[in-house]
Amino acid sequence: MKKIYILLSRTETAPARVIRAVTKGYFSHVSLSLYPRTDHFYSYARRHVDLPMFAGFVSENIHTKVFARYPDAPCAVYAFNVSDESYNKAKKLIRYFRLNKQRATYSFLGAPAMQLGVPVKRKYKYTCSQFAAFVLHYSGAVKLSKDPYLMFPDDFPKIKGAKLVYQGSLRNCTIPSK
Repeated sequence: MKKIYILLSRTETAPARVIRAVTKGYFSHVSLSLYPRTDHFYSYARRHVDLPMFAGFVSENIHTKVFARYPDAPCAVYAFNVSDESYNKAKKLIRYFRLNKQRATYSFLGAPAMQLGVPVKRKYKYTCSQFAAFVLHYSGAVKLSKDPYLMFPDDFPKIKGAKLVYQGSLRNCTIPSK
């Protein structure tokens, strides 16, 4: 049995505030990790700290870049127990995204469509929550209650089997290894 981790965060960047206004949720960003470490998350987010319009598939460390600017930002980490098979499928999916990261750009059309309940499916284009939901769903790790392309950050704690393993600030975030 392995674990997949979901990090939910709430920074005060302009895009984060817009996302929360649209989703009416508390959290504005989702990252996914296969490891109980805070320096190894994957998501769809800005590639350059000061340029949110250049966004796509990224590797994230909660102590660098945008996260480093908001060390007191609230966050929560959820763990999902998954089979070895689902874990390996998730690993392969992430490898696929890493190999295609130049094509993997943020779905600026998908975000407003989600609010309308319309899933916009375009190859290599995702929001952060769509990406995390896609990996969880297509690896067989979890069963989602709705289409992965309609998942908002605040939907992740509601997934059956989600276990809260940390809640607090980014600065103090740790993930238990067991």
